[in-house]
Amino acid sequence: MIGTALLRTKENFEGIRPFDISRDLNSLANLIEVAFAPELDRTGNTIARDMRRLASSGPFLWLLDALGAFSQSPMRGFVWAVRGQVAGNVTLTRESEHAKVWTVSNVAVHPDLQGQGIAQQLMRAALQEARAKHARWLVLEVRPDNLPAQRLYRELGFRAYDQVDELVLASHKWSELAAAQLPQLRARRTDDWERLYQLCRASVPVSAQEVHPLLPQQYRLGLGQRLQSWLGPLFSGRQTDDWVQEENGKILAWLRVTGQFTLAAHRLQMVVHPLQRGKVESQLVTAGLHHLRRFGQGQVAATVSTAHPEAEQALRDRGFETVRLLDQLALCIDDAA
Repeated sequence: MIGTALLRTKENFEGIRPFDISRDLNSLANLIEVAFAPELDRTGNTIARDMRRLASSGPFLWLLDALGAFSQSPMRGFVWAVRGQVAGNVTLTRESEHAKVWTVSNVAVHPDLQGQGIAQQLMRAALQEARAKHARWLVLEVRPDNLPAQRLYRELGFRAYDQVDELVLASHKWSELAAAQLPQLRARRTDDWERLYQLCRASVPVSAQEVHPLLPQQYRLGLGQRLQSWLGPLFSGRQTDDWVQEENGKILAWLRVTGQFTLAAHRLQMVVHPLQRGKVESQLVTAGLHHLRRFGQGQVAATVSTAHPEAEQALRDRGFETVRLLDQLALCIDDAA
């Protein structure tokens, strides 16, 4: 089927071709806004705006592309072109920590062209590319109620390994925190990495670890990560801070908050040891919001696995509301037909 969509360079070409960041970025931003507008609004996602800002780099963007700066960019993938415009897209990204794991995202087809098998052809192109790059796993996220997409992915061989709940606290729903009890937390240290690694091994669902094995180096604070932490407020407009809850030399909970100096949503994340669940989540949420107040009472986003219902409930108790559930699916390339 993919063979019928031959690659050409003519402007009136219609069919599949590789994504070209130097000319497709604005067109892709338009498609994403049309296809995902409600979700972008609810989750505070700024991807379309970020794409347009990058596209405005003009000749500098072309130069970076020519020099191969985007060889591992999340802007790789395939588009379905119609008269020079992007009418369908699939983005393919190799994960930095796991060279054998590739992520599929931004699977979108313009509403006027849906139901014509375009998404299937784009997905098969992505699958071929991942196989050619010696990938082991192909992963993606999809809403449980998106039945056409669910059907397509299941037919291709994808299977669920986790489900996550994306919640948002609206800027006008912040509650008074002054009288709230805050947990005993301390700032993360560089020598915490091994205990954080053990905490996550005990807390992350086994099915998720099969697809994304936890690696010790993910928890070490190298020079690059420390520089990013120091320079983040200047160059990215955000600042990330980590705290841990410790008892008898063992880390039982990990709280991470990312405050935004821009209009993007703040983020709150937590990891809690299974033996501590139901005891500390509410206080962790309160502590996270308490810290984020200095960035302004803007929108706050949080994503938790449904395998951790205590975290979901603690967030809802503070006014967070679910904006969408996402099934996390994976396809083992070796098993794919």
